[in-house]
Amino acid sequence: MARDEHNKKEDTVDRGNVDEMKKIDFTKHDDELDGEGGRNLDINLDQDSRLENRDNIGVKIIGSRPVEVEVDTEIDQNGEIDQDEDVDIDAGGGSGGRDASVRTQQRLEVDQRIDVDVEVSERDGVIFIEVGVDIEEDIEIESDANINVRDGDRNSLDTDIDQDDEIDQNIDVDVEIRDGLDTNVDIDIVPLIQSVASAAIAATQGKDGDLLDVRLDELAAALGDIQVVVDVSDDLDL
Repeated sequence: MARDEHNKKEDTVDRGNVDEMKKIDFTKHDDELDGEGGRNLDINLDQDSRLENRDNIGVKIIGSRPVEVEVDTEIDQNGEIDQDEDVDIDAGGGSGGRDASVRTQQRLEVDQRIDVDVEVSERDGVIFIEVGVDIEEDIEIESDANINVRDGDRNSLDTDIDQDDEIDQNIDVDVEIRDGLDTNVDIDIVPLIQSVASAAIAATQGKDGDLLDVRLDELAAALGDIQVVVDVSDDLDL
């Protein structure tokens, strides 16, 4: 019995400031009992990838003076999942075992850039605060699985797991206080960039047949918490 299967699924997620999870499942492959009494072989392949983009932006003004605040935000978030599986089975059942090889590759890339600009000025006794926040986040997950099963003299399992994570982060903060204002500006940025890849491969024998289980999990996240606090208390020197 021989079967050569190739299944490729791609998905691209392009969204704004939204926290979203994307999962792609691949079905089970069954090599049923043949007319020569070959053993049943089940191959379970589970590839689970998750993307997360979430950013929180807050602006707080301290003081009772007349204040006008302008906040300009630009958020660009992109996520892409590419999962590829290749299963090749040639198991006629005439031998005493199976030779199985599993090759997996997991590549995760997370890029995050955060720019925060704050300008404080005074016009006719009114304090103007301009806040600009620019966030760019790109997340990409590529996951490949190659499974080959052949008749052999004994049961054997050869595995090769390749995992590659790449994280890039850049934060730029610029504060400008004009007109001689005695103003305190505090900018707190708590970024979280996470990239986790895990793989588990196992083979078992039972009276009803053999089981080959391959599980790939990936999580890539770019999360940012940005808080801008401007103190324009009454004791400012104008």
